[in-house]
Amino acid sequence: MEIIPFEHMDYTDDTVCIDDCSIEYVQSNDCTEEDGAQALTISCRNNGVDRFINIKTGSEGWSINSTDDLVKLIEDFKKRASM
Repeated sequence: MEIIPFEHMDYTDDTVCIDDCSIEYVQSNDCTEEDGAQALTISCRNNGVDRFINIKTGSEGWSINSTDDLVKLIEDFKKRASM
């Protein structure tokens, strides 16, 4: 069995495609907030034309102190969603 992005699906017996994907990343609150966690959800959904990526936070925000951290999240999602 081969798992491939929806865009490359050829509907053979040995292929499975990833169409919609949603991943929630969770981290501790930053130093300015009370105890708890921050959540960031990255998802993609095929609307019949293309897959679009949506990014949303579960609370008031997602704090990072380096753009490299954001790049790592996007790269992780890209790998897991086969994009």
